[in-house]
Amino acid sequence: MPAEVPTPLDAPPVRRRVVLYLGGFDPQGPAPYHAMAVDAAAQRPDLAVRVGPRTKGDGPHVSAWALHWQGADGSSCDTQYLFLRWDDLVRQQWPRSRWRLAGLTLGTTARMVANGSLWRILQTSWPAFLALALPGASLLLLGALGLLGGGALAAAARGLPSPWGLTLAVAGAIGGGWGLSAGFRWLQSRVQMDWLMRSARYILRQARGLTPELEARIDLHAERLAALAGQGAAVDEVVVVGHSSGCMLAVSVVARALAAWAAHPAGERPRLSLLTLGQCIPVLSYQPAATAFRAELATLRGCDFLHWADISAPVDGCCFALTDATAVCLDHGDAAAPSPGAPRCLNPRWAQCFSPERYRRLKQDKMACHFQYLRATEHPGPCDTLTLITGPRSVAEATATLPAAVDYRGLQRFGSPRR
Repeated sequence: MPAEVPTPLDAPPVRRRVVLYLGGFDPQGPAPYHAMAVDAAAQRPDLAVRVGPRTKGDGPHVSAWALHWQGADGSSCDTQYLFLRWDDLVRQQWPRSRWRLAGLTLGTTARMVANGSLWRILQTSWPAFLALALPGASLLLLGALGLLGGGALAAAARGLPSPWGLTLAVAGAIGGGWGLSAGFRWLQSRVQMDWLMRSARYILRQARGLTPELEARIDLHAERLAALAGQGAAVDEVVVVGHSSGCMLAVSVVARALAAWAAHPAGERPRLSLLTLGQCIPVLSYQPAATAFRAELATLRGCDFLHWADISAPVDGCCFALTDATAVCLDHGDAAAPSPGAPRCLNPRWAQCFSPERYRRLKQDKMACHFQYLRATEHPGPCDTLTLITGPRSVAEATATLPAAVDYRGLQRFGSPRR
């Protein structure tokens, strides 16, 4: 009689874990993320986690640090945290000229309107639509106001004697330029236009196959994940963590390594988990040209040994909260196929994890909201990321009893986003 396959609730404890982390579109590199982990462990001593120093990883484009969890009963778990870098590629996409940024904002917005992806984003999540549409719309509004003001000044200048009319025209041009510049700075401070639109532009290029440097980096990181498939004797669990647009990369890394994992018998490979935080996967998968990426999503959806937990908060306006990306992004036929690897969509319920005043401040700061997944909450919550990647339970076991959102429609507008 064949041995019974352990369920998540009766699986042996995790003593040794490897985490592969893929951050979002951020030029800063690993230092601030290590600092966030140190700060989270210090703020929540109840988590019993010690964070080691940051070191250079054992290969190119990798940084590392150790996480040690110590239980009250003497049990322990050691986690090797590998920060898989692509920040150098992000920095290459960071033009500093305001006028160039304005141009790429308008061009990116126009392309997303023309190919229908912005409409599907609105159907899926209106906060994500606002985040992507507001920069371009605001620039158009500023330009229209500038033209109206310039026209009014020109009309007034024509009715004045020549020296005074010329002076008024010059003063109007200077004032208009200053006003546009001030409006641009205000827009940046309110909606983080530089980050949003540079990221969106790169995602659109990725969909069209115009980022060979990124594809090579994904392949490199997928090779690292594939090499861990045969480490079942030394590693209990491997967790691939993606945050923000890093979730797209995490999907591709896992999909490209699955064949190597499937080649090892279930009892000889580590448990494999994918943890996505604040995911914005539809921004890429809704692009008509992103056929290869949608195929990778379908591969994950059909994998019977992958556990995928997606944690996203409805108050985070930069993500597609509680949305099964494999369901809304694939064709009806693909979405209806067996889905053992589809994500379990979990709400971190931050309202329960903070005092009312701190939660109010968190909701008002959209960037803080988007990074809260990586930070400590004031009180214990159901989806503490640090707990999920350091404790003795696998991600599958730790999330097995949490209520998952199914077919959540709270942020959808104007019908279904499905094809």
